[in-house]
Amino acid sequence: MSHPKNIQSENTWRKVLLGLGHFRSVLAITLFSILLSAVITFGIMTLLWWEGLDVLLKSLLVAVIVPAVVAPLASSFVVQLLFELEELQAQLLEMVNRDPLTKVHSRRYIMDCLEIESNRSLRSNEPMSLLMIDADNFKSINDSYGHATGDLVLQKIAHTCESTLRPYDVIARFGGEEFVVLLPNTTLLEACDVAERIRENVAGATIKSTDGAMISVTISVGISLFTPPDLRCMNLISNADRGLYKAKHNGRNQCAIALDSKQ
Repeated sequence: MSHPKNIQSENTWRKVLLGLGHFRSVLAITLFSILLSAVITFGIMTLLWWEGLDVLLKSLLVAVIVPAVVAPLASSFVVQLLFELEELQAQLLEMVNRDPLTKVHSRRYIMDCLEIESNRSLRSNEPMSLLMIDADNFKSINDSYGHATGDLVLQKIAHTCESTLRPYDVIARFGGEEFVVLLPNTTLLEACDVAERIRENVAGATIKSTDGAMISVTISVGISLFTPPDLRCMNLISNADRGLYKAKHNGRNQCAIALDSKQ
């Protein structure tokens, strides 16, 4: 097993090379190879194998020429692989953190954010709220217009939510036709205002189905406030879910709050 210090050192060198770019990375590796070769050769020739100044100078010349030729070829290939690996890792991370259909964040990403933001909220003593959003009568949309139109509806909801939110708010597809919105530094009253704007914007939008019909959709929204100690935000999510159930039960196309299990 790799030691944590070794892993940290490897990551540091990788970040340095990536920061330099391909050409400067190859140049830096080449110069380092030349210097290292010259130092080793000088040490061997002067301390262990002294054959005179002429031999030393010739040995140093060989020690410089060989890495100057070989190092650029070898390092260029390695650096290219490093950059391609970094790009593949970035693409993989994007696939993990993004919902492929709606292009908003994934459930895994929002769960990580919740843990980070809950700790930050505790340290800074700032409020944090959460919205649970669900498309109303989504099954009937799929039944009437087909799943392709259902996908268009989900994309429209996601886009409308994103365009309504602040840059530091986080929206994720939580599953099926359900979305979660994390609102850092947001009181419950402010979260209600955000939820209502989203609801109105979605209700006012129209979507062109795959057969050309113009349809509209509404959403129900559950709202909850982060209350310590809830570091993994399970209560935050469950309270928002109860708020969502209340909004559905009261007729849909509305926002509702549930602060605890008794509500």
